[in-house]
Amino acid sequence: MGTLTHKGCATLSRSPLIPFSPSFVSSPKNFSSSAAHALLNLSLYRYQKSQSCSSLSIKVQCRPSQRYLCYLGYSTKSSGVGTNSIFQASCLQHPFKNWQEERKDRLTASTFGGAIGFWPGRRVQLWLEKLGAVEPFTNNFATCWSNIKVKDALDRYELITGNNVSITKFHQYDIKNPHDSWLGCSPDGVVYRATYGLPSSGVLLIKCPFFNGEKQRSYPWSRIPLYCMPQAQGLMEISDMEWMDLYCWTLNGSSLFRLYRDQNYWELMKEALSDFWWKHVQPAKDLCSQCPVKDPRFEMKSLKPAPRHELCGDIVYFSKCLVDNSELLIREVHGKLQI
Repeated sequence: MGTLTHKGCATLSRSPLIPFSPSFVSSPKNFSSSAAHALLNLSLYRYQKSQSCSSLSIKVQCRPSQRYLCYLGYSTKSSGVGTNSIFQASCLQHPFKNWQEERKDRLTASTFGGAIGFWPGRRVQLWLEKLGAVEPFTNNFATCWSNIKVKDALDRYELITGNNVSITKFHQYDIKNPHDSWLGCSPDGVVYRATYGLPSSGVLLIKCPFFNGEKQRSYPWSRIPLYCMPQAQGLMEISDMEWMDLYCWTLNGSSLFRLYRDQNYWELMKEALSDFWWKHVQPAKDLCSQCPVKDPRFEMKSLKPAPRHELCGDIVYFSKCLVDNSELLIREVHGKLQI
């Protein structure tokens, strides 16, 4: 039985019966669901864990770096295997969201926080993506984890609430003004429930946090993270729904929050989003269409957005107020109801 060790991170044991081929890993179509899960699990846990992956038996002794995902090919340079080829495996994609074309020329709710400046560097990166100067973000470990677990989360949500969920289409925000079609969103579903005998519908947002792959930290939220609020309020506004169920699913339990649409928050946020789109993205796209631009960061420096919008601080504070006013309806850990 041959072994492979990479910088003391992990030991891989290969089956002598079926030789390993790096080209197998480099082709997403070759991944079965169980194989993809095993590859993803290589970065999921710091404690010792074994998984089987086709012809490989993988024993993880501590958490490898993401760079090691070129793994299994023994050499990044020789195999040509990278993280992107793994992340693009069909079994690691979202089971019912495939709206890349609709999202390409729009700001969608999941990017609102980045467009405002909630994360360092993300605002400029998003600007470059919308110009087509860099590849748009697709998947990483956290999003792949969410993609493969969202169906489990949806089933659990329906079980504990009794609500019916309908998978919905991509929403374009042109209800009130066609000029706003540059905004869009993709909810995880529309929730139907009876309130005092009358039907009521809201929007569902599912979160399956990754916790850096540390199972011992993988417990459901008791409070909504501030960075979720731009997406949540954007989903309600663009979907034209008055309330939302935000459901957090983890390996060790889940929690359910109720949020309500806030028009004042939306108007403040939309001002920041409009500035990002109409003062930075659209003028830069117009210039790119007139003449080739090699490096927008230098050639269109005057149009490059600042790391944070000037309203970012106000929006963060407003987000905290809405989080404080949200309702924690259910929190369960290891099957035991806490709230």
